[in-house]
Amino acid sequence: MIPYKKLIFLICCLPLTAGCWDNLEVEDRSFVTGIAIDLATNKDNNKPAPSEESAAERDSQGQQQQSNQPSSGQERIKQNQNESSLQTDERVLNYEKDEDYEQNDNNKFKLTQQLLNPSTFSSQQNTNNSNATSFRNLSQTGDTIIEMNRDMIKQAGSRTNVTHLNIVLFSEALAKEEYLFADLMDIFLREKEMLRSVKIAITEDQSSDYLSILPENEKIPSKYLSKVLENKSTLDIAQPLTVGNVQSYLLMNRSFIIPFISQVNTTTVNYDGVSVYSGIKNKVVGNLIGDEAKGVNFIQSKNQTGTINTKLDDHDVTFEILNIQSKISLKDKKMPLQFDIKIDVASGVAEQYGHLDVMKEENYQKLKSTLEKEIKEITEHTISILQNELYTDVIGLNTYLYEKHYPLWKSIKEEWEEGQHYFIKSDIQVDVNATIEKPGNIIKSH
Repeated sequence: MIPYKKLIFLICCLPLTAGCWDNLEVEDRSFVTGIAIDLATNKDNNKPAPSEESAAERDSQGQQQQSNQPSSGQERIKQNQNESSLQTDERVLNYEKDEDYEQNDNNKFKLTQQLLNPSTFSSQQNTNNSNATSFRNLSQTGDTIIEMNRDMIKQAGSRTNVTHLNIVLFSEALAKEEYLFADLMDIFLREKEMLRSVKIAITEDQSSDYLSILPENEKIPSKYLSKVLENKSTLDIAQPLTVGNVQSYLLMNRSFIIPFISQVNTTTVNYDGVSVYSGIKNKVVGNLIGDEAKGVNFIQSKNQTGTINTKLDDHDVTFEILNIQSKISLKDKKMPLQFDIKIDVASGVAEQYGHLDVMKEENYQKLKSTLEKEIKEITEHTISILQNELYTDVIGLNTYLYEKHYPLWKSIKEEWEEGQHYFIKSDIQVDVNATIEKPGNIIKSH
């Protein structure tokens, strides 16, 4: 007979023995690493499915392809040997892109998910199948994310898992439709497995195309895009925007900026601007590109670095921006409101042309004045676009009033960007103070 204490011990151990009862092999899971959402009615989606092509058309295409093949067997073998795996992947993706789903003309959205292929990360299986791609893109159309995801499970062959999701892309055309961006964000906030650190970005055209990018230094396009958004070495981009950030802005009806990317070619994207989302209009109202986006960073003084190009005595000079500190103050509470924005910039000379000795006091003051003037012009131009074209405050004046002048903010908050348009009517003065700390390893080059 088992002693009483031993029996209790065995009973306590029973829960531990069932630790793997729901174990599921990695190969049997469909891990989603990237999601793209487009309007289903986009003209780029109206491509015929393979089944809609006539036999004559397919035969004609086949004959044309055969006529383009090398004539001799040795030439074909040589060509196949020289063809890179990247080109092979690109050919497969271009053939399958936008053809793996059935579109209903009445559907609102197109959802594309990028799924990992775990087997390609095994060194043994990579050796056996060197042509295997590391991911697979699946697309579906529908009226809700849940509906499209349910249909996509049938294609994936297993339940999808979003715990490895890196990025969610929205097309600019979709984001410019009123309320659509906020409505579609609901599931990313509501889903219990969704990480709040997932990055958000707007794409210039079809967002699904960006999940077919084939970067040369990454196996997974969505991972490449996520790394692009983490770049902090240029002033014309924004800090990464996450699902958690978006929820805060939407709950407060605040306007904010979203990273904006465009496609350069089949292997590269360009990240050189931001989309402006209006919390009042509940949609993207425009973009700030290049220097226009730099103006936002100078005012918000985020942890961004980068360069500013100027001219001094007809010679090009490039400054490296090392640090930015800005301060907003309300000069007068009478209408129209008067704001002062003071910007302190620490910089260094990164590159210059000509015979200028930057250590001479006279030249130093010239460089300092030139840099201050350039930053002031960039910042004032950005403010002008926000006040006179986009009518949207993404530079933080609304937040400043909420934190420092709450009674005033409460009395005008409903008409800050609409109605009386207090933001548009505000007088905003910019003052820039620049210091040049580092001339580099040399005083002058020749």
